[in-house]
Amino acid sequence: MDRPEKQLFPYSRKRITALAFLAVILLLLALVLKTIIPAIAALFSVTLLAASLYFRYQGTAGTPDSMMYAFIFFLVRIWLGRKQRVTIDDRLLQEVEGPYILLSNHGSFEDFYYISQIAHPRNPSYLVNEYYCTRPILKTMAKRGGILSKKLFTRDMSTGVRIMRMVRNGFPVVIFPEGRLSPDGCSNPIVENGAAFYRRLRVPLVFVRIDGAYFAHPKWRKETFPSDIRVSVTHVLRPEQLKEVTDVQLDELIAKELYYDASAEVRSCYPQKDKAMGLDSLIYRCIDCGVLYQTEGVGNELRCRACGKTHHLDEHYHFADAPWTIPAYYDQIRRMEAEELESLSLHTAVRTKIFGADGGPVRWEDGECWLDTKAFRYQSGEKSFEIPLEKLPALAFSCGKEFELYHENELHYFYPLEESKQVARWALAVDLMAERRNAVIH
Repeated sequence: MDRPEKQLFPYSRKRITALAFLAVILLLLALVLKTIIPAIAALFSVTLLAASLYFRYQGTAGTPDSMMYAFIFFLVRIWLGRKQRVTIDDRLLQEVEGPYILLSNHGSFEDFYYISQIAHPRNPSYLVNEYYCTRPILKTMAKRGGILSKKLFTRDMSTGVRIMRMVRNGFPVVIFPEGRLSPDGCSNPIVENGAAFYRRLRVPLVFVRIDGAYFAHPKWRKETFPSDIRVSVTHVLRPEQLKEVTDVQLDELIAKELYYDASAEVRSCYPQKDKAMGLDSLIYRCIDCGVLYQTEGVGNELRCRACGKTHHLDEHYHFADAPWTIPAYYDQIRRMEAEELESLSLHTAVRTKIFGADGGPVRWEDGECWLDTKAFRYQSGEKSFEIPLEKLPALAFSCGKEFELYHENELHYFYPLEESKQVARWALAVDLMAERRNAVIH
């Protein structure tokens, strides 16, 4: 379903593109021939182009209909457009009218681009990590492009207000309920339930599943591999259907609809010779001998320097022997850590990068972090703070680099000074503590 063209000016997107192409050709011709006539024609084309852009996007600033939004996704398509083979199945969406909330699983950073390929009736807004909307340049682009932001894993009432406003203005909103990238290819637990909020919006709830994106670019690998990406609209709940379920039932349905396991059905073949590179920044513990931080990804093999055990990855990203898949290996680490959870006591010296509130200045400091079964603590000189674990539902991290959280509206990036692989262990420990609390509640 194509988004309807605006009628403010008689130039369509195709004509605007043709004008831009013509202006470039004429300018090149003027440079080659060194004559004024092509230059004048090019200037005339540029003038028409500027006028058509002005009238086409007049009054759209701050929305997904804006020229900034179009510019952002123009750059994104240049960056990502030819890297992957994307197949879209959005037949269920063709019956949906008006704005909606779109919920999707989240296996790779590029997921927002894959969702943009769906035939939305109007350009959707995206709810993203506030970090991307408060930095210089990015802040201006996000604001003018109608991109919404939220502080990860914190209570933020203003975000709900902005989502409501966007929906009331007729725009779909894309949300990744997991709030972070999947580490092992299986869905993260949804730590911030949204059923009550979605029901209040009184718009359709659209479920989307993205397959193939995780192994194309998992969070632990720098390089992007060509992959077959499939984006499917799997289910649509209309407002009248949302009235028939409770908040608990809807939250359970959302978790069920968005659950995925990237290793369960790998449609692509990966002939690359370095498939295990970076995997040790996630698989930080050997399941054969239990030693920490001695695994290494070399070529297509995950090796342990302590015991010498090697697990080989095939062209479908499966191990040649038990535990067979990356999620299964990660689950074994999870079980090992869970058995030792009562004695949890982590500590590391860190270099801390602090992003000032609301786009304020960035500053650096040295400090120390502690984590036990009760709280996360941080100290830098005379400054210190403590966050009880019941107020820390999850800990975002970048494999082999840092873990991060908000304190007093400031985003803190903690870079361990020794053994950077440990950031994955800190994040997993916080997840395990959250699971234990939820098990007691239920």
